Amino acid sequence: MASLNDLMILTTLFLSLSLNSASPSVSPNPKKFPTNNLLETTCKKTGEFYTLCMEILESNPETSSAASNSLDLAEATLKFVAVETQIASKKLRVLLKRKITQHGLSKAFEICVDWYDRAAGQLNTSSKELKEDPASANYDAALALADSHESADCENALASAGVHVPEIEAMIKRLRCFCTIAHAVTVALPQEY
Repeated sequence: MASLNDLMILTTLFLSLSLNSASPSVSPNPKKFPTNNLLETTCKKTGEFYTLCMEILESNPETSSAASNSLDLAEATLKFVAVETQIASKKLRVLLKRKITQHGLSKAFEICVDWYDRAAGQLNTSSKELKEDPASANYDAALALADSHESADCENALASAGVHVPEIEAMIKRLRCFCTIAHAVTVALPQEY
């Protein structure tokens, strides 16, 4: 028969093993992105842009770590996409001017720059309106999203002009993603604070 000490040791050992096996392992997270439910929930709303959305939001310290609620995330995201889009708009102009050098190709340039500038302006307006009027911020993000569907006009104009530049195509896709993200973060906000 086992002594009381032996039973205590067995009980302690059993509890230690069962508690240890129930605790989460310290192994690295096998997911591609760190777990942030707010970012993940938002990016799921972007559909086809989920992966790009996660990459964009995780790459920005303000959206990845500071965003603890939907308002913080919307504010950080709109600020980020507004700035990034304005920078990209200038870069797009330079790239298009360099690639579209023939006089007859200026129509493609105008279509793309007009579309990009409209979307950039709406994202910037949405960012500025967020704190004062979330419904207006959402409306402008929705306009930017609607305009992002016009990216096909830009892409078709470039194709018709014989312009194929992967960097420009990536910028167009990124802007469509920005518009989709902006709409996703503003639609999740309460309409009044």
